[in-house]
Amino acid sequence: MASVLACGLLASGVPAQATVPSVAVPSRYVYVSTPPKLVGDPTVGGLLKVDIASTFAYVSPAGGTPAVSYSWTRDGVVIPGANGITYRASSADLGRVVAANLTVTYDAESSLTVQASHPLRIAAAPRARGFNGDGTLDIFARDTSGRLLLYPTDGRGNWQAPQVIGTGWNGFNMLVSPGDFDGDGTVDVLARDGQGRLFLYQGNGSGGWKKALQVGQGWQGFKDLIAPGDFNGDGTNDILAKDSAGNLFMYPGNGRGGWLTPYKIGPGWDGYYAVGAGHFLGTPSLVVLTRPFWGTLEVRSTNRNGWFEEYGMPGGFGGSIGWGWESVTRIGMAGDFNGDGNSDVYGIDSAGRLSMYLGDPSGYSNAGISGFRWKGSPVVGWGWNSFTAVF
Repeated sequence: MASVLACGLLASGVPAQATVPSVAVPSRYVYVSTPPKLVGDPTVGGLLKVDIASTFAYVSPAGGTPAVSYSWTRDGVVIPGANGITYRASSADLGRVVAANLTVTYDAESSLTVQASHPLRIAAAPRARGFNGDGTLDIFARDTSGRLLLYPTDGRGNWQAPQVIGTGWNGFNMLVSPGDFDGDGTVDVLARDGQGRLFLYQGNGSGGWKKALQVGQGWQGFKDLIAPGDFNGDGTNDILAKDSAGNLFMYPGNGRGGWLTPYKIGPGWDGYYAVGAGHFLGTPSLVVLTRPFWGTLEVRSTNRNGWFEEYGMPGGFGGSIGWGWESVTRIGMAGDFNGDGNSDVYGIDSAGRLSMYLGDPSGYSNAGISGFRWKGSPVVGWGWNSFTAVF
């Protein structure tokens, strides 16, 4: 009757009830109850996976042990060598739609191929890929003399030696990293000066710079810039901008260091500290973390259609994943600190201690936001309150 698809294997539900006649091998009908889902991080360098936890396969007449195989496509064309349950997106996938197929085979004439639901357009490299080209978490910090420093890690929870990567940065009053903003595959920085001019500092992929370009003016009216990633699902990284009245605007990136037409998302954001968190929950949904004045850490998400999943003010509220965050003066998300494959959040308190909050979204798929856990919050640095910017 039924065969259960789990952990990449199919086990026959019941044995065959009769011997197959030797004169002919009739085809059998193979079908699945629910197609698998495509999940994971749909960005360059991100890991995608075929989720088969809720997929059950059936064959009629029943019997036999099937084989399971996978294939991946890019804009409908098979990707050579991509035949596992997971696939790591490459620069060749940027802006393309990646899909996955599952094939269930009982015998030569009894086979079924189904596509995993929700094929995904692959976005540019996020902030979490790091600035120096090794794919690990880095944090930018500006000191009182205007030097910009890079604090790299080894991807296993240890800091490497900090590096001075710029001087004269005290002329900027707002700094944020959007990830790869110009489409060259490397992480960049956006900086606003006192005249409201916005500059793009193009990363060179090895911890330095290509050049700086002015990419906007009149940005002095914004109180905060948030870098969520690819907010509208077109494959390019975007910026959310909050004005002094608490209105939130979406500025879509064009993938070449410029902008498409901006639009207003909604009011009500004046009471929230907000940071972009990318694919924080390990799903294709994009996350912005917010903290209201009462100190909860909240998840707000979008399915990358250019709006938050709920259209309220501020909308997209998925639930709280922490309390007592009012004591944290700076919050950010720059990638995976301890190398477990999950994104982590850093926080700096008034005493200058840098704590790394180690995320564990493994229970999210089954229990929603209530299944999210923290693995711990070790203090990994001191004296960070001396910096005038950390991002």
